[in-house]
Amino acid sequence: MGILVRSMLFVGVLAYGTAPTSGYAQDTPAQTTPKAKPGKNDILVTGRKGEKPRPNPMPPASAVFSRGVASDAGSFARCLNGDAPELQRIVIEGHVRDKPTQKALDKLIRSHAGCYPRFRKNVSTSNEHYGSCNSEFAGATNGYANPNWNRKPGGGLKGQWADFKAEFKICRAPYDRLAVVEEAFHTYAPHFMLTRADTLNKETVARFRAREDVRGKFRGPMDRTFYTTIACMVQLAPEESVRLLRAQPNSDREVQLREQILAKASYCTGDVKKVSVDPPQFRGYVADAVYHWTLAAKNVETLIPTG
Repeated sequence: MGILVRSMLFVGVLAYGTAPTSGYAQDTPAQTTPKAKPGKNDILVTGRKGEKPRPNPMPPASAVFSRGVASDAGSFARCLNGDAPELQRIVIEGHVRDKPTQKALDKLIRSHAGCYPRFRKNVSTSNEHYGSCNSEFAGATNGYANPNWNRKPGGGLKGQWADFKAEFKICRAPYDRLAVVEEAFHTYAPHFMLTRADTLNKETVARFRAREDVRGKFRGPMDRTFYTTIACMVQLAPEESVRLLRAQPNSDREVQLREQILAKASYCTGDVKKVSVDPPQFRGYVADAVYHWTLAAKNVETLIPTG
């Protein structure tokens, strides 16, 4: 994702007061909340002053590719049109590294192959292929062994040389899952507006943390850093985060709202001067955090109606 940040740890609730949860708050102007110094139950953002941010791991070419993969994921999620709610619920409430989630996403893609842009039937018998990574390669240079294989006469396998090399790989599965999460929010909470009265409420934060304690065990270190940072951003800029999801991807409005979130929630990045993000992945993480903050605010287990 390439967010340039210091070390962060999302551990509690900001000591801004305990306004009651407004489960179905409408899209009204943001409530003003007096600032206070962080207390013992606050979100703690730790880091060493002067620590250099890590380089952005996503070069321009892969950033363009990321937008394409995200666009395909969005098309897939919209095409589902609320179908297979049981599978969607597993995909949305789980984590992309969780085996049941991977199997559910794989089954969702296979059973809706007509909705899936550039669907390629996989010869593997694995029932997790499309849900675990589903790799996409891009970038080309000359002279590299193509990973396609042919049968040798009499048995065995042999590599086949080709005139290209994939310079980088992106897993489609995280994009696909996050797009399904975002579409579920649009479908089942079309008029809901998350506010600071929700995200700064102690009971809401406790519920959010309890869910993340379960889901978070599947996260790798980088994923955990990104998610906890953006969950913190959504907590401090909830209305901007919801509006970003309701803006068209790659639009001027989306850019404006992303900048507002980064500025308003600079506390979450240790007030570093430069923060660089991959827009599609930033949007995806925002969608995931908004969805689960919404569950915590409404005090429900899922937004998807149970049949």
